Amino acid sequence: MSSNNTAYTPGEALQVLSFEVGAQTYCVPVGTVREIRGVTPPTPLPDAPPHVRGVINLRGQVMPVIDLSARLGKGPAQDGPRQVIIVVENGRDVAGLLVDAVCDSFIVEASQISAPPSVGEEASTLVSAVITTETAMVVLLTVDAILPERPIAIAA
Repeated sequence: MSSNNTAYTPGEALQVLSFEVGAQTYCVPVGTVREIRGVTPPTPLPDAPPHVRGVINLRGQVMPVIDLSARLGKGPAQDGPRQVIIVVENGRDVAGLLVDAVCDSFIVEASQISAPPSVGEEASTLVSAVITTETAMVVLLTVDAILPERPIAIAA
C-alpha cells in the first residue's frame, strides 16, 4: 500500500528535495522528509548490512543511518564538508540518509516525471521515477525501498 507522501501519483505535480550522492543528483518527495541535520557519528551495529553505518539517537528515537552511496551500489561515501543526514520517514519507519550535499527543494510538474526505464531483467525497486528538468535528469528514489526491512512480528 502506497501513500502520497512516499510515492508520486502519476499525473500530479510533486514537491521534492534534491541532494547529491557522488556526482549524481537524486531526490525524495518532501512529504517523506522529517528534517535535515548535521552528521553525528553513528554507533555501529553487529551484523548490519554494509550500507547501514549504525544508529543514532534523535530526541529519544533510535534510528539507522544509511550510507546512501553504499545503498545505491556506489561504494562507501567519502566524508565531506557538506555531508548531511536527511531524516526520512515512511509510516512508522524512520531512518537517516547520509548524503554528500542537499541541493534544492522544488515542484516537479507531472509532465517532467517519467517511469524508470527497463535496464535489465528486473527493474530497480529503489527508483520510483526519472525527473527531467531544464538542466538535468534527477532520479526520484523510493523511500520505503531504501529503508531497512523491519522484521515482521508474528501476531500473538
